Parts: sequence; C-alpha cells; structure tokens
Amino acid sequence: MIHYARSIVVICLIIILYPATMALAQPQSVPKLTERQLDKASYVTLAKEWKTYIEKHGESAEALFNLGMAYYYSGEKEAARVAGERAVEIDPDNPKALAFLAKILAKSQGEMDDALELLTRCREVAPYHEDGMITLAAIYLMRGELKKSEEVFKTMFDQRIISRPLQDHAYNMLVALPHGAVLITNGDNDTFPPLALQAGMNFRNDVIVINHHLLNGEEFAGALFKRYPSIRPRGNIKPDKNQSLSTTLLKRMVDEGKVPMYFATSVSFDDLGFSPQLTTEGINNRSSKDGLTAEESARLFFETYRMDSATDWNFAWDLYPSHSHFMRNYVICMIDLVKDDEINLDTKQKLLSKASDIATFHDMTLILYVIRSLQKK
Repeated sequence: MIHYARSIVVICLIIILYPATMALAQPQSVPKLTERQLDKASYVTLAKEWKTYIEKHGESAEALFNLGMAYYYSGEKEAARVAGERAVEIDPDNPKALAFLAKILAKSQGEMDDALELLTRCREVAPYHEDGMITLAAIYLMRGELKKSEEVFKTMFDQRIISRPLQDHAYNMLVALPHGAVLITNGDNDTFPPLALQAGMNFRNDVIVINHHLLNGEEFAGALFKRYPSIRPRGNIKPDKNQSLSTTLLKRMVDEGKVPMYFATSVSFDDLGFSPQLTTEGINNRSSKDGLTAEESARLFFETYRMDSATDWNFAWDLYPSHSHFMRNYVICMIDLVKDDEINLDTKQKLLSKASDIATFHDMTLILYVIRSLQKK
C-alpha cells in the first residue's frame, strides 16, 4: 500500500513538473566562431528554433541575442540587426547584446558612430567585456584612430583577454623579425595578439603590423602611412583597375622593397589576389630576398620561440577550438622548413619531432600522415 501511494505521488509530481520542465527547455546557444564554427544549414536551423522558442515563451535579451547570432552567421545580416536592436531595447544594460549590435552596425552597416555609442554603454556596464573590447579596437582601426586602438589593446593585454597560446604565438611572430619590418596579417587571431603585445609590453614596437583586410579602408591606410611615411608606396591611395585597395598597396610595397616585408602564415594569396615569391622564415613568410638562412629559421623553434603553450594540457582547448586550429601554423612552417635542403639532418629530425608532438596533441590526423612520411625519408 505504501509503495502504491509513493508511485501515485511520483506520477503526480511528474505530471505537475513536466510542463514546467518543458517550459524551461530552449535551443542550443549559438557558439561564437572563436568557440566553434557550424555549417550554414546548422545556423539556419538554430535561427528557426530560437524564433519558435521566442514565439512560445516571449522575448528576452538572451533569446534575441542567440537569434541574432544565428541570423548573422547564416548570412541574414538585416534580420540579425533587427534581433540585436530588439535585444538592446528590452535590456539596454546587456553587454552581449550591446557588443553584438555594435559589431553588426560597424562591420555590416558601416554605422561607426552608433556602434561606438553602444560600445561606450557596454564599457560602462562591463568594462572588460571581451567581444566589446575586440569590436571597439577594430572600429578604431577602421576609422584610422590608431592611438585610441592602442589604448584598447593595452587594456586587453592588461586584463589578459588575449589567451596564452595566442600571446605566445604573437611573440613568436614578432621576436625574430628585422628592425622596421612590416608584418601583414589576416584575421583576429594573428592581428590583435601582436598589437596587444606591442601596446601592453612595448615589445617590438618597431615592427609595423598591418591587417590586409583593414588596408582596404582609405581611413586606415591614410592614417597608417601618415604615421609611417617611410613605408608608403608611390602613387595615390587608390585601387588599381580590377584590384582591391589592399592588393594594390601591398603589391607596390613588395615591389618597391623599402622595408623587409613579411606575411603571416594564415594569409591566403588566393584571396589577396597576387602571389609574391616567399621564403619560410620561422612562422612567417618573407618576401624580401635577404633574411635568415633556413638553418637559422629552423633553430628559432628550439632556441627562441615560446612553444610550451602550444601543447599545454591546462588550457581549455575545447572552449577555443579556433585556437587549437591556429596551432597548425607552427606545424605547417616546420614541415616547409624540413623540405629545405640547406637544413642538416639532425635539425630536420628535431623539427619533425616537435611538429609531431603538436599535431598529435591537436589531433591533426592528415598532417601527422605527412610528418610520418617525411620521418621515413
């Protein structure tokens, strides 16, 4: 009888709590690209799920933020803006919503002043919000306000917003470059960390770090060449026929050879639109003729670079898969150097061993196959 009564109670509790539990259920949070990148179909599905959730349970800043993220990553920029505006309207003190809408206005709409107003509010309610700081730094760069961007990068460094693996990678990008070199970068992970390191530590401030996407903006290009007139190429800051401004300026800079020119490994020349002759030098690619020998480049990995963080078990790699993918840069450059006949056999074996350690740690299956094939030769 007692067992029967207990069963009745359990069933009643299930009946009572089941609707409440279902009411709390919500779709998967939309991950940032720095955390995990999904395919477009997955973002479309998430947008539908969050839209349905909002229709059933009502609007909230968190739900609208996720809906906006799903729209943004699926390519629906205007729908993302509407969701972001509604999120800020509902909760004007929500830093995620403020930073998200500011990013949309700045990068997709070109509304810099409105974006800065949102980011000012974001800093008031959450002074060191990561996405807010990154977007603020990007806006200042796009507007050619280089000094203001440096202040933000210093804060990012001081507040340890840049992870240790990316900070060490930035150090390695800069440490062995010749004085006054230009380093061309591609994305956030190879642009913001070296700029933060320069601003936060006054480290290798003689190196001029230029994101080639930003170089498409006349305001950034104008401010850059005003600060560093010695690297300005001849001619007007205008794109040549059938070329982007970035491609035009970089081609001129490489051809004129006023200063040593280096390109980050992540720069895609298919996207950039031209292909200079490059030599692997450490974890960068050199377009200039003069530089370190292949043997000297290889020894950077053992004698100069900070490499321990690339295989640090204490770092939360699962939360930052883009960081794990970024460690491929080390492996790719070491493989390129191994193929150079000027490097002695002992150095080659050391490079392959280190490359294998990193590739194994980050589950780079296909690259491991290449490494093992080279080790057998």
